[in-house]
Amino acid sequence: MPAVFGVLSLHGLAPASGHAHESSKDAAVEIATLRNSLGVTVVAKAKKLITKSITLSGKGTVTFTGVIAGTITKGTSFITSAKVTESNDDFPSFEIQATIYDDLA
Repeated sequence: MPAVFGVLSLHGLAPASGHAHESSKDAAVEIATLRNSLGVTVVAKAKKLITKSITLSGKGTVTFTGVIAGTITKGTSFITSAKVTESNDDFPSFEIQATIYDDLA
């Protein structure tokens, strides 16, 4: 597990090393609407799919242990992007992005 600096939640993404500086989580739900002949929305209902996007970034050499390919399972995060940037002036930095597909209960 990485060291954290002011990060309250890793949102289930915990690389084996590195120092997490920032984490964010955003959720989106599509809305289905029905309009009348004047174009005014008369019914608006949330669709059942919730898409959650997670980003974790930090500094240091990051390693992933136990990352394996698998099927997409409801409520489980899966990594969609992992990026490491190195420079001569600073420590390596990393950014991990993941997605969770869930449904409304």
